[in-house]
Amino acid sequence: MNTIINGVCVSDAWKKAINHLVANDKEDYNLVVEVENPTSDDVHTRNNFNKLLYSMGDQTVETVSNTIFPLGMYEKSQDRHNFYERFSRVYPILRKVPENNKGTYFGRLIEWDYASNKSFNQVEHTIFKLAREKQNGRGIRVMYEMSIYDPELDCNNQMGFPCMSFISIKVRENLIDLTAIYRNQYFVQKAYGNYLGLGRLLGFIARESGYGIGKLTCIATHAALGPIKPKSNYDKMMSICNNQEQVELDFDV
Repeated sequence: MNTIINGVCVSDAWKKAINHLVANDKEDYNLVVEVENPTSDDVHTRNNFNKLLYSMGDQTVETVSNTIFPLGMYEKSQDRHNFYERFSRVYPILRKVPENNKGTYFGRLIEWDYASNKSFNQVEHTIFKLAREKQNGRGIRVMYEMSIYDPELDCNNQMGFPCMSFISIKVRENLIDLTAIYRNQYFVQKAYGNYLGLGRLLGFIARESGYGIGKLTCIATHAALGPIKPKSNYDKMMSICNNQEQVELDFDV
């Protein structure tokens, strides 16, 4: 039987998922995490967790989130089309970083088939279809899909990018929900940032297409806690996940 975890916001869902994995030998299959308010999180929790990630040499929550939706670039853009243009200008530079040689999540979403002269913006096409259906009143709810996994590029992958494979958006009354499928997801290093980035992507698509923001669902077909050493860092993480952040944690940064 699959496990379903429901959280009020990003940080609440992530904490509950961490506790579930700790109680189940640090991994699970087909773990379903639902976030009711995916554009909201507890900044105090995020800041404390970022200190822990920094002490371990891992990427911050925001860095992971930006691979899915580069919020800072969006906020400095004139409109969504300027946003796409600005990202497309820096994308070739990003791809020169060795770990990005196959692209980034947002890059695959707006520059699908990047190597060809016919790259396709899946996000913009999704916004177009959502807005069209809202305007014409047909109300088609189930034709908004975006791929990350590329059979040509990724068929021999063992580990690494892309861990997220697919995004599906559905219309629910006047809201849109987003579901993301992960073939593997590390919950210490990645899940908080994954949820935050997907929530921001959902918020962007909702605003630009005229819908309200619905629910985020992430399905980790394999979920793993991820490496965390030494034990003192594990204890700090569990303190964060069990709402004990009121006591200021002693991080060396």
